[in-house]
Amino acid sequence: MVGQPPTQPPPPPPGGGGGFGCQVRCAGCRMILTVGIGLTEFVCPTCQLPQMLPPELLLLHQKPKQQVPAHGIDPSKIQLPCANCKAILNVPHGLSRFSCPQCKMELSLGPLPPPPVEEVNEVAIEVEREEDGGGVVGETFTDYRPPKLSIGPPHPDPIVETSSLSAVQPPEPTYHLLTKDHLETSNVLSCLQIETLVYASQRHLQHLENGSRAGFFLGDGAGVGKGRTIAGLIWENWHHGRRKALWISVGSDLKFDARRDLDDVGATCIEVHALNKLPYSKLDSKSVGIKEGVVFSTYSSLIASSEKGRSRLQQLVQWFGSDYDGLIVFDECHKAKNLVPEAGGQPTRTGEAVLDIQYFCVTAAGGSYVNLCFSDGED
Repeated sequence: MVGQPPTQPPPPPPGGGGGFGCQVRCAGCRMILTVGIGLTEFVCPTCQLPQMLPPELLLLHQKPKQQVPAHGIDPSKIQLPCANCKAILNVPHGLSRFSCPQCKMELSLGPLPPPPVEEVNEVAIEVEREEDGGGVVGETFTDYRPPKLSIGPPHPDPIVETSSLSAVQPPEPTYHLLTKDHLETSNVLSCLQIETLVYASQRHLQHLENGSRAGFFLGDGAGVGKGRTIAGLIWENWHHGRRKALWISVGSDLKFDARRDLDDVGATCIEVHALNKLPYSKLDSKSVGIKEGVVFSTYSSLIASSEKGRSRLQQLVQWFGSDYDGLIVFDECHKAKNLVPEAGGQPTRTGEAVLDIQYFCVTAAGGSYVNLCFSDGED
């Protein structure tokens, strides 16, 4: 199959603001939309998805008469559409056969002169040379900054998201942080981490159809600072009077990281107790004396039991009590996988324990109070 580049740019759809609007592909239904001058936020008329212009088109939209190539276009390569999926491809000169990185269609073309740089309304997909002659996709990313929150300093490391995701509007932040003044003056959390803190707290105010409180999944990549964000969430709950929290992770030595993260956000008054160092008696008994604070447990401890048959799970549920409204954090939650195994397999004890502790706590608290946070940076 042969893919040929267009000989001239396609005419813009009607309603394009006198020829000076810009065209984008809808992040939902993938239809080509024309956005008029002065509009940065819009709703797709086909799939009704609210979205906004990608950052790479904002400059073009502000200066419509200026010819600015779309982000991802390499003027040193040939731009042509895939004959199958119509994705705009950047093809190196001299490459006669290649696979479309998006739909895997085999394409071929003869030597072509480079087209003039012109306004391109698609984000180009890179077709790169490889030793085996195939092609790989070079997905286009854009810098990420919280679009609807301005609290906190910039994140110290560059954070990116895909261009298609950047066109989708995040929900409106409606939650008011009790720790806002402290966060603004201390700069202990970046604007990105504060955004997560707001959305997690906002999500915990919602309830599912069965009456239980909604949980929140934190899936930032490695190095974004999920531990410090979790510490900020515990600190926020502390200001609401929720003085008990359970932090479950993969190793007992991470208890020291939890202590550091709490200190970093200013929560030095919150104690961290390693569950594996405590006896199996009641945590709030006189002999143990843990009335409040963070109990740090590993997934292995969660399924442990004593010689007399008393389990850590029972111990934690008793400590929570019937009116527990605090936070349960499942850090590195992929360790609780295989709750529903493949046919013929058995669920893991860890997966069952993670499900049980949610069930027992929600049941004891009347199905409405427990705040759940799942954290994982793995793909």
